[in-house]
Amino acid sequence: MDDPAPVPSEPDAPPVVIEARGVGKRFDIYRNDRDRLLEVFGRRRHHGEHWALRGVDFEVRRGRSFGVVGPNGAGKSTLLRLIAGISRPTEGVVRVAAPLSTLLDLGVGFHPHFTGRENIALHGSLVGMGREAMEDRLPRIVEFAELDAFIDYPLRTWSSGMVLRLGFGIAAFTDAPILLVDEVLAVGDQYFQRKCIRKIEEFTAEGRTIVLVSHDLHAVRSLCREVLWLDAGSVRALGPAREVVDRYLGAERVRVARARPAETGDAFPFAPTPDPSPPPVVRSTLDDPALHDALVAACAVPDAARRFAEAADTRPFDTYDGDRPVLIGSGEVRVLEVRLLDGAGRPRSAFRTGETLVVAVTFRTTMPIPRPVFGVALFRDDGTYVHGPNTRFDRVLDGTYHGIYTFFAVYPGLPLLAGSYRVSVAVFDEAHLKPHVWHNQLYEFEVAQDVEDHGLVHLEHAWGLIVHHEAPPASGA
Repeated sequence: MDDPAPVPSEPDAPPVVIEARGVGKRFDIYRNDRDRLLEVFGRRRHHGEHWALRGVDFEVRRGRSFGVVGPNGAGKSTLLRLIAGISRPTEGVVRVAAPLSTLLDLGVGFHPHFTGRENIALHGSLVGMGREAMEDRLPRIVEFAELDAFIDYPLRTWSSGMVLRLGFGIAAFTDAPILLVDEVLAVGDQYFQRKCIRKIEEFTAEGRTIVLVSHDLHAVRSLCREVLWLDAGSVRALGPAREVVDRYLGAERVRVARARPAETGDAFPFAPTPDPSPPPVVRSTLDDPALHDALVAACAVPDAARRFAEAADTRPFDTYDGDRPVLIGSGEVRVLEVRLLDGAGRPRSAFRTGETLVVAVTFRTTMPIPRPVFGVALFRDDGTYVHGPNTRFDRVLDGTYHGIYTFFAVYPGLPLLAGSYRVSVAVFDEAHLKPHVWHNQLYEFEVAQDVEDHGLVHLEHAWGLIVHHEAPPASGA
C-alpha cells in the first residue's frame, strides 16, 4: 500500500477549521440480540469488531474545498458523520472550529404529514435558526428546488426526487461556513445536478469550506483543491486533487481506455490566425492525408477572419424538451455548423455498415477558452447510448482557443448495424463540468447493412469447432 502523500505546508495558509488526528471508528457486530444480552450479563465477549476507520490524519483549511474518495466500504460516509458530530470516534480526535451544514442524508428529519413549507420551518428549528429566518429564505429555497406548485402539499404526496430537491435547497441556503456534502451530486436529473454543482461553486467563490464525498471523480477533481483517498478505512493518499484522483483511478483499474496518441505527442492545438490567406492547419490522430484534404475542403470557412471580427452573442442559453436538455451553453462558444460526412468529405445522412462517418463541428469562441473538452456522442433513436468519446479521455487537442475552428471525430469502418441514430456534439470547460455549448441528439443519420447480423454493432469475430469424440458412421451408410 502506498504511503500517504501529505499536503505541503504553506507559509500564509488560512487557519485549520477541521482537524483529524489518529481517528478510528469501531463498530461492534453482534449476530443477534441474544449475544448482546449474554455479553451484558456475562463475562465473555459475544461480538466481533469492525474498524470502519483506523489511524486517519488530515486537516482542512478555511475556504478550501476538500474531497474524499474511495471504493464502497472505504469509510467515507463514516468519516463525514464523525466530522458532523453525528457519531463519535472510538479513538483519536476530530476538531471542527466553525458551524457546519450537512448534505448527508437528504430528506432525513422531514415529517411526511407536514407540508413542504412546514418542513422548512421544522428544519430551521432543528439547526437553531428561527422561524423568521427560515421564512425569509423560503422563497429562495422554493425557487431553487422548483417546487412552488407543491410547497403547500404534504410530503407524503411528493415523489422521492422532489423530497431530495427540497433537502438540498434547505441545506444550500444555510449560513454555515462549512458544508459537508455526501453523494448529493446524483440528486435528480442532469439539469438539477448542474444546479447543485453551480451552487457548490458559489460556496467556494464565497470562501466557504467544502468537504465533498462523491463517486463522481470529475466533480471531485474539478471542485476540490485537496483530496483524501480512503481504502479499507485507512489513508491511502492525501494531496492535490488531480494527482490523488489519478492514482486512485489507476489503482482501481477503472480508468477509461484512452486512444493511443500520435507519434508526435499528445496535444494538437489548432492555432488561430487573423490572416485568412494561409492554408488551414489540420492536426489529428488519423494518418490519412486524403481525408484531411477532403475535410479542409468540406469545412472551409473562406471569410473566417471577417466572421470572427463580427460581434457575437455571449448570453447563456438553456432550452429543454420537457426534462431533456436540447440546446445548452454558457455563452463562450457558438456552433456555426455541424456536418455529417463520409470518407470523401461528402455530406451524407445515410451510411452503410463499414463505411467512414465523420462528425465535423465548426464553431467560434467569444473569448479565449483554456483547455476545452470537445465531445461527440452517438445514440440509437430509442435513446440507447452507443459511444461518447471526448478529447480529454483521448488526450488530444489540448490548448487555448480563440477564433474559428472545426473539430472532427472520425469513425472509420463504422460498426453500427441497421437503424436510425442521433448525434450529440459539445464543447465543455476544462473541468469537464459545464458545457460552453451542447447540442443534445440534434443530428440524425440512418445506417443500412449488407451483412446478415443482429444487434447494435458488428464485431469482428471468427468461428471454430473442436471434435472431442464422434460416433462412427452407421453401417451401410
